[in-house]
Amino acid sequence: MQLRKDERPNIILIAIDTLRADHLSCYGYEKKTSPTIDEIASNGILFENAIAPGIPTHPGYTTIFTGMHPLRHRIVCHMGQEVLSYDIPTLPQYLYNSGYLTVAIDNLVATKAPWFIRGFEVYVFTGGITVISKGAKISGDIVTTKALNFLKAYKQGLYDRKPFFLFIHYWDPHTPYLPPKGFRERFYSGGGTKLSSLLKKTRWGRFLLKTKWIQQLITEGHDEKEYVDSLYDEEILYSDWCISRVINLLKELDLYDNTVIIVTSDHGEGLGENDIYYDHHGLYEWDIRVPLIISYPQALPRGKRIRELVTHEDILPTILDLAGIKGDLKVDGKSLIPIIDGIEKGREFVICVENTRMTKRAIRTHRWKLIETLRPDVYGRPAGYLELYNIEEGEKTNKVGEEHDLASELLKQLEVQYRKVLSGASDPLSEQQISLPIPE
Repeated sequence: MQLRKDERPNIILIAIDTLRADHLSCYGYEKKTSPTIDEIASNGILFENAIAPGIPTHPGYTTIFTGMHPLRHRIVCHMGQEVLSYDIPTLPQYLYNSGYLTVAIDNLVATKAPWFIRGFEVYVFTGGITVISKGAKISGDIVTTKALNFLKAYKQGLYDRKPFFLFIHYWDPHTPYLPPKGFRERFYSGGGTKLSSLLKKTRWGRFLLKTKWIQQLITEGHDEKEYVDSLYDEEILYSDWCISRVINLLKELDLYDNTVIIVTSDHGEGLGENDIYYDHHGLYEWDIRVPLIISYPQALPRGKRIRELVTHEDILPTILDLAGIKGDLKVDGKSLIPIIDGIEKGREFVICVENTRMTKRAIRTHRWKLIETLRPDVYGRPAGYLELYNIEEGEKTNKVGEEHDLASELLKQLEVQYRKVLSGASDPLSEQQISLPIPE
């Protein structure tokens, strides 16, 4: 894609923290949680199988911002001790050096991750409070207001007349789920499953029971799984409404037509699947399968759905491709434009890792996933424990016993590809300790 400097589009990357793909209407969810995001998808391309190679927040966003696999950029923990090497350029640095105005509406820099400020000419700090799993939750209204203020100032000429890259980071679907008035109980229809009884079964659940958020819900008479699940969906709906305000202003300011809009997430959220409640540890589909939607009607198809396997690593080279920026990139990802155009295929597999609450690695193909436990976890799995799942059937039944040969083959492939990504470097999963162990 060849563009003159005066033709280069504005680019908005909207990241909704803790958003699992399968709870968006455009990804097939039965509840209408995402009318605005659905509209963005109808005007662009929706990737049905976008995978996060590293979870949770710091690994996820570092992969998005570097285009590199977590084993290579080495940020494999959230709130860990590792700092991103200055030798690794980031997405905003590439764009800034190529003449873009780079702006962030974000607070990741306050979560012991100073590298997220690199390359931003304007970093609008949103504030926030430290919450469960060391997120920095902030209301979507505050984030949106700051984004709208920037867009108005840009239109008024208060910044240089050059294309902008705007990163907008929403936290609303992260625990504690606190949708504002007008959104709360929009999706609640009863159920009666006693949440406290479920949480008592695991160490993580017992920890959650001690949090003020869960205790307050129980005190208010909401000791019910279905009620808390609905709060998560209502936070998604609220985030979607916030995004609608951004889209509407882009149209009002006559900026919409020349703006690429990308919607994604760092990871998903467990709602009791695999006995993991209201957190994002575990390399299961609800955690590593994230939304990825790209809209730019001027140059890209409308309403296209792509089933190819893609990852966070591919976002950076795709954005640079859309911006007309060429060069020798130090990335593991590939631009998605050839896949959109039907020229190339996606990946055959993805290697995934986590080291924040548990130490695990996995290989995810189109049909199968093998997860290997590398350190004993709090759910009773010893080091070396294997889980094999048929993606099409869900992740309820471990098929290692009945598919022993397949599991062995995938384990070999996992080891070979894992070492290939490391390329002789040391293994960060072995060197770095779990950063947020689950307390007794």
